[in-house]
Amino acid sequence: MAAGRGVRMGPRGQSIPKGFIEVGGRTLVSRSLSLLAAAGIRDVTIVTGHLAENYAGLAPVPGLAVATLHNPLFAEKGSFESLRVGLGAMGGPFLLLESDIIYEPRALATVLESGHDSVILTSGPTGAGDEVYVWADDHHGVARFRGMSKQRTTHPDAPFGELVGISKISAALAHSLSIHADEAKPDSDYESAVVRAAGDTRIACLRVDDLLWGEIDDEAMLARVEAHLWPRLVALG
Repeated sequence: MAAGRGVRMGPRGQSIPKGFIEVGGRTLVSRSLSLLAAAGIRDVTIVTGHLAENYAGLAPVPGLAVATLHNPLFAEKGSFESLRVGLGAMGGPFLLLESDIIYEPRALATVLESGHDSVILTSGPTGAGDEVYVWADDHHGVARFRGMSKQRTTHPDAPFGELVGISKISAALAHSLSIHADEAKPDSDYESAVVRAAGDTRIACLRVDDLLWGEIDDEAMLARVEAHLWPRLVALG
């Protein structure tokens, strides 16, 4: 999902989509596409919105077919509208990725190698400052998704982990999300839609406590990624 306006990025967000933010001399979207191809993914659909023309000029990635879908309401509605646009082109299963994250290859491997039909990937505490917390309940040794929010006080217990922005959506979950599309408020984010759909479909939560990843929503988060996360990602090789 790559339609967001990047308002919190200030001038940088006005000139490029967040997927085109560079870390280590490479854009977030370029690096993510390469990691997807290396993980065995062969087809990618990018839901565009803000400055969509940038995505038309993406360099080809060997072995990867990339298509774009435009969300014409990107400036008027929340991220669930982008998910709804994407759902119209696929029934599942598929991976759902946010465009403004940088992550190590283990993130994709953890999700793809899971035996669960629908998966939400989480990490341990990051201290990033704009965390989305995920709650889960234990069901016979499997952490089953219960809810998520940016507010820790929405649940009385401690969160299971922090949302990474990489999920696996089964055909059943995709169908449930489509059903709930008409219930969404104009400013709904996709996370709230997943919370509603989880009432119909089981979603497993996975946590990698030491996962190297970061989200870039503003200049401070970009500086944090460049100073603390990027050197560790480089060290992985």
